[in-house]
Amino acid sequence: MSQQKTNLAVALDPEDQVRADCYRVLARIFAAPPDAEFLRSLQQSASGSEDALGQLWNTLCSKVGGGDTATQSANEVGHIAEQYAELFTGIGEVRVLPYGSWYQTGSLMDFPLARLRTDLTKLGFAREAEVKEPEDHIAALMEVMALLIAEDNPAQAEFFTRHIAPWYLKFCARLAGEDAVASEFYRAAANFACGFLDGEAELMAP
Repeated sequence: MSQQKTNLAVALDPEDQVRADCYRVLARIFAAPPDAEFLRSLQQSASGSEDALGQLWNTLCSKVGGGDTATQSANEVGHIAEQYAELFTGIGEVRVLPYGSWYQTGSLMDFPLARLRTDLTKLGFAREAEVKEPEDHIAALMEVMALLIAEDNPAQAEFFTRHIAPWYLKFCARLAGEDAVASEFYRAAANFACGFLDGEAELMAP
């Protein structure tokens, strides 16, 4: 979303490919309202997995609507777009702030963002000129992790520990909580994100 990097991806083992794909899906979900193509791809991606994370994924895939007609599809896209705006970009008080600095310090554009920018520069990431969102937006961080995994960069563990682990639980709880008035789609997205990132935290633990 807000990062640009030119390093080529490498061949990944299947587990890392799944991890990268999960980060990409989360980046897309939180970057902007989904379009019809993305919702259809989710709807068709439910797996047969019965483990806890697989069930969370299947629940997310089931919350995109089951419309078979163009009108039903357009209605679902519009509904989720309205929910996205209400949750993340609404006029007045935004219900769910997607920025890491807020959950770590209670302020926007605080020192966690400055530290993140330093680390992104060291990793070779550059902010795209047309992007206005701060780099600590949850979607941007998910995208960075997908890119680090795609190039098999060993810095992924430190990046996760420094810039995602300290606050993702608070973000997911806020999005899934009753006070957020989240739609079923975004509540399912919050639950899947939490389950997936919990697994990542275990994987990244020293």
